[in-house]
Amino acid sequence: MSRSSSSVKSERRMHFNSIWFVPFIAVIVAVWMFVENWSQQGPEITVVAENADGLEAGKTKVKAHNVDVGEVTDIRLSDDFNHAIIRIRMQQGSEGMLNSETQFWVVKPRVGKEGISGLGTILSGAFINVNPGKQGAGREHFEMLKQPPLSTADNQGIRLKLYSTDNAKMEVGAPVHFRGFEVGYIEKVDFDVERKAITYRIFINAPYDALVHSNVQFWMTPGLSIEGTAKGLEVRMDSLQSLISGGISFGMTNSQSTGTVVEDLTEFRLFSSKDAAANNRYDKYIDYVMLIQGSISGLLPGAPLEYNGVRLGTVKEVPFHGGAIKSAEDIRMQSIPILVRFEPQRIESHLSHTEIHLDEWKKMLAQGFAGGMRATLSSSNLLTGAKVVSITFIKDPAPLKETMYHGYPLFPTVSSSLASMQEKVTLILDRLAKLPVEQTVGQLNKTLVSADDTLKELHAASRNLKQLLEQEKTQAVPDRLVTALETLNETLSDYQAQGALGQNIQQSLDAVQRNLEALYPLLQDLRQQPNSIIFGKQHEQDIEPQATKGRSE
Repeated sequence: MSRSSSSVKSERRMHFNSIWFVPFIAVIVAVWMFVENWSQQGPEITVVAENADGLEAGKTKVKAHNVDVGEVTDIRLSDDFNHAIIRIRMQQGSEGMLNSETQFWVVKPRVGKEGISGLGTILSGAFINVNPGKQGAGREHFEMLKQPPLSTADNQGIRLKLYSTDNAKMEVGAPVHFRGFEVGYIEKVDFDVERKAITYRIFINAPYDALVHSNVQFWMTPGLSIEGTAKGLEVRMDSLQSLISGGISFGMTNSQSTGTVVEDLTEFRLFSSKDAAANNRYDKYIDYVMLIQGSISGLLPGAPLEYNGVRLGTVKEVPFHGGAIKSAEDIRMQSIPILVRFEPQRIESHLSHTEIHLDEWKKMLAQGFAGGMRATLSSSNLLTGAKVVSITFIKDPAPLKETMYHGYPLFPTVSSSLASMQEKVTLILDRLAKLPVEQTVGQLNKTLVSADDTLKELHAASRNLKQLLEQEKTQAVPDRLVTALETLNETLSDYQAQGALGQNIQQSLDAVQRNLEALYPLLQDLRQQPNSIIFGKQHEQDIEPQATKGRSE
């Protein structure tokens, strides 16, 4: 029995059942699948976003050019509770697109000034779009863009940086114009705390990037601009998009030659207007202080300095704050200082082909001051009340007493025509105040009393005349006058040719005419022989012809 039982036990221990192959094979397959899945997985990255609106772990896809390249695996809140941390498992082979230039943004329905986008995600749901980077160091941590980028690395063109210290902020997507034609847009807006300037990154599409060179200038393009200038009230209206979000324009503001080609991300200054950009070209100038007598109301910084309509410079400060107030007399100053910049580059091209040094300009201006060159305020627009500084010349100028004012040379001035008129009016009023007004008023009162007496006498005479006219005898005078006129008319009718007297007179005149005609021969004889009336008329004897002597002999 013991041998049989021991043999049975040994047989049981050594027996192997084939069913055990099934879990063994399952473990091998699971390990193989795990290794295969692990080998096919790409890197896992982290994207920080402001929120996870429209995103779901395990469902939201990551796409590049509308091809799936990953999936969201986890979404959680950041430790400071201010951001959303999104974990994304990328597919194998996507490591090359993950670098410093890679961009992520959420594609979902959007409505903005750029238009309507993302309508295709209404049914399929939001997804994360990735713009692969071309170059740069590999990264695993990224930031989600708030808005889809307006351009990608595939777009051809040039990117530039702009900064502005005196303009309002413009929005991303605002257009960039060249002569009114849209050639680009604003990609990014930021603020530089150190320079206290608003910075922009703009993109100009190809082939318009060839228009950018070192001599171009950039200025803001307001959608609607209303400005009072020396020419009047200027109203400028741009496109509707510029009216809503503003815009930027660039170009050359003068006839300067084309500059050199600029590199990508070159920085330019953004001016408030085209005029401001043009004025910044004049980097050679001489600053003068002008002491203006009278009111400077209507004179603003930026106003032109002109001579017969030709601009020579610009007003910089109104009033000038460079002088320190040391006493009460400085507060009660009669002349208000302003700072004016003379810019010779505005007229050098018209005067000479060669550049004139500033020292030569200072000498010429000093000679002009001695010869009577003066500055004065003049009104450029009666509607807006704007004023400009005009240069004029006076005869027999007085010698200049002062030539410097707190470190700045003085530009001599004269009173404006309006101020001169005010001075003349003041002088007239002063003279009127010195007149003997009381004596004049006394004499005037006496004259008025005499005039009142005269008026009373005239009133009495008028009353007597009225009484005279109301009498019956006076009223009968017109009837008698009419009768006399009728009698005179009848008398004149008798003396006319058709009247009785007129016919008698005519007959008498005819008889006189006939008598004169009968006496005419007698008068003729008396004219020839005045003594014929006494001796009678002597008749002349006929001349008897005589024969010649030769024939008689």
